[in-house]
Amino acid sequence: MKRSILFTLRARINRLAPVWAAGMLVALGASAADAPSAPAAATNSLQNIDVQPLSGNQLQLTLHLSGPAPEPLSFTIDKPARISLDLPNTSLALPTRRIDVGSSGVDTVLAAEANGRTRVVLNLDQQLPYQTRVSGNDIVVLVGAQASSHAASAAAAPAAAPRAAAAGSGGRSIQSIDFRRGDTGGGRLIVKLSDPRTPIDLKQQGSQILVDFAGTDLPKNLTRRYDTMDFGTPVTGFDAEKVNGDTRIVINATGNFEQLAYQSENQYVIEVTPARKTAEANPAEQKKEYKGERLTLNFQDIETRAVLQLLADASGQNIVVSDSVQGSVTLRLQNVPWDQALDIVLRTKGLDKRQEGNVIIVAPADELAAREKADLSAKKDIQALEPVRTEYLQVNYAKAADIAMLLKSSGGGGTAGANSVLSTRGSVSVDDRTNTLLLQDTAERLADVRRLVTTLDIPVKQVLIESRIVIVTNDFERDLGARFGVTATRANGTNGLYETTGTAAGTDTGVSSALSNLSTNGTVYPVSIPTGATATNRYNVNLPVATPAGSIALGILGSDYLVDLE
Repeated sequence: MKRSILFTLRARINRLAPVWAAGMLVALGASAADAPSAPAAATNSLQNIDVQPLSGNQLQLTLHLSGPAPEPLSFTIDKPARISLDLPNTSLALPTRRIDVGSSGVDTVLAAEANGRTRVVLNLDQQLPYQTRVSGNDIVVLVGAQASSHAASAAAAPAAAPRAAAAGSGGRSIQSIDFRRGDTGGGRLIVKLSDPRTPIDLKQQGSQILVDFAGTDLPKNLTRRYDTMDFGTPVTGFDAEKVNGDTRIVINATGNFEQLAYQSENQYVIEVTPARKTAEANPAEQKKEYKGERLTLNFQDIETRAVLQLLADASGQNIVVSDSVQGSVTLRLQNVPWDQALDIVLRTKGLDKRQEGNVIIVAPADELAAREKADLSAKKDIQALEPVRTEYLQVNYAKAADIAMLLKSSGGGGTAGANSVLSTRGSVSVDDRTNTLLLQDTAERLADVRRLVTTLDIPVKQVLIESRIVIVTNDFERDLGARFGVTATRANGTNGLYETTGTAAGTDTGVSSALSNLSTNGTVYPVSIPTGATATNRYNVNLPVATPAGSIALGILGSDYLVDLE
């Protein structure tokens, strides 16, 4: 019973061993696709790692291999701080896969193997500069604050073999220096190198960017100060000078800026762009924003497919690379997002990508365009063979004839034209009595027609207009008339009589009354009250309305006067 349990336990451990290795790669930044399903034949093996603290808070790691050491492919990750070294065609033969360091900013060293390559990961307390060099069967990794200084590195490791790559210039030189303005208002400094493997160190100090080219000669005609104020970029100028056998370029910039450095073949490019203001920028004019994890990559003449594999490992993305992707690339990228690094590699090598779900397909741009064109052509052929269906569509608010004119070409007729919503095999007719569209087309085009009719067949907004009508005729009129008269008498003692009224008949009546009173009474005043004339004869103004609707009259009687108003 105990033998059976022990045998089962060992079998489970053996089965879990490759799974553990795959888990290590995923934890270190590799994709699950790198799990060792079928290990490739490795021509070399990593046998031991020596850790040696140095002065100046530096640390030296020596990787001992069984054969000639390959050039490691290195990249860094900021969060968490890591340095990753990939050894191609190398198996893992370490006695332990984990080394606890806890010195000079290095916490632990982890190693894992998959698909015939070995990855060594240095877990750091914070991001530190580092250098690598190959010496026979050994790979020496120098980590620390002074790792970028060649003189300090040589003094700190006197026992190490001399560096063939940076000890002397070996005929390295700066061939040309060019400055240009970018499309986004940034400055672009392009340095052409005679040797693409020239060690380069870039760092920023305040508003200055220092770029050192180790062991590189600078011609006299290029040794001077460059003024770039007229370009209108954050770069106001830069100085090219020789410092202790090296070439140094000091870039002066103003304002808030971002710097990006990368190398393609023998051209080293430093881009200094204004810091993006995402809150104030117009969304339609915003530059593509990269949000991937930031990496520092140092590739020298390696295959493009290997670079894409490293980016897939660092980002955890699924990247499928076409077989036609070939060639090599030399890149130095300082603290850039992985998706921006991917775009730079693709743009440099004339490649393009397509996102399908969680998979990124990388291939030459012409190949992707030809593939998409073939897909569209195949889709068109399928549509040409798709069966035609008949459908009746009721129109509620609009006129079916008007919508039918929109569905087919302006040339008229029952069949659709090139600019029609219908396909070349589709047709539309109208039943005016029921306001119905009679359609014949493929299922996809009929769905488009339904969406169009749903959008257009809506009730039209109506406006209520209220008015008041007044009818006027030319035979309608209104008259206003008045009759006014004053009758007064003035007796002049017994000698005479003064009288005024509207007409002569009125005065005659008044005089007759006075004579009658005089003969009858013999008084001094023959007329006491002027009432002898009728009302008609007493009016001075006599303009009445012929058929009045109503009237009002007023009379004022005094001792010797009478006023009539109607």
